[in-house]
Amino acid sequence: MWHHRFQARRIDRDALLAEKRREQGYVIILPGIEGHSRWNRAICRGLVDAGVPYAIEIHDWTRGPLWYFWNLRDGRRHREQAECIATKVADYRLQYPERPVYLIGHSGGGAMTAFVLQQLPQGVRATGGIMLVSALSPWFRLHSALQHTERGLWNYSAHGDLFFVGIGTTVFGTCDGRHSPAAGLVGFHPSALEDCDPADSPPLRQMWFHWRMLRDFNLAGHLSCVNPRFVSNWIAPILLADEGAEAAFGGATTPGVAATARCRIAESPPAERQPVR
Repeated sequence: MWHHRFQARRIDRDALLAEKRREQGYVIILPGIEGHSRWNRAICRGLVDAGVPYAIEIHDWTRGPLWYFWNLRDGRRHREQAECIATKVADYRLQYPERPVYLIGHSGGGAMTAFVLQQLPQGVRATGGIMLVSALSPWFRLHSALQHTERGLWNYSAHGDLFFVGIGTTVFGTCDGRHSPAAGLVGFHPSALEDCDPADSPPLRQMWFHWRMLRDFNLAGHLSCVNPRFVSNWIAPILLADEGAEAAFGGATTPGVAATARCRIAESPPAERQPVR
């Protein structure tokens, strides 16, 4: 794991945003409230290790380190940065309308994933959004965010993350201003989908922690879900689903992708949560 962290620091940003990669697809990684750090670089490394051919960018939406509380609760900053990132998505869609574009957000970045999708212009949709232990309240209405995706949202929750998205968001609040355990700990409440129409809304997939994740060093904590091995085996296959990921990963099933009823919180049974190799 330490080897991976060292490698993550040496990722060539310009190479990951090269035109050859942009022609294949686009991934925007949204950090937590700590801002640009080795943890978001670890996500990037996991995608690269898995062979994701898309352009990959870490967009630091925060005011920087030492501004943790403001990064968590500054709604004005959230809106401004969400609009900025939504413009990037819209511009990419204009240039490459058929190519996939994904948002991956960790903790506060998970909340920003929903905020960005809400800010997309009418008629513009990202392919999907992945939220890792999101610092968003369980009751946050997801209708608008889901409507601006083609494949929906994946919410990875960790029951062991009691400190950050349990006590932390209860005391200091979630990114949307609720004092409660966050969706990154307890998942989304059914009321989060009250405004959704089952006939035309992409799904929310609730990805609960499962013991098989231990094999990939996810210990159900706040930071272990961003380690490169877990990202390679559990997150990257979701991004590659449109590119024949099942064949590329030995014909296995992408975690959670098959478990969906539209506009419902789809929970993957254990047999479908196993990582794709």
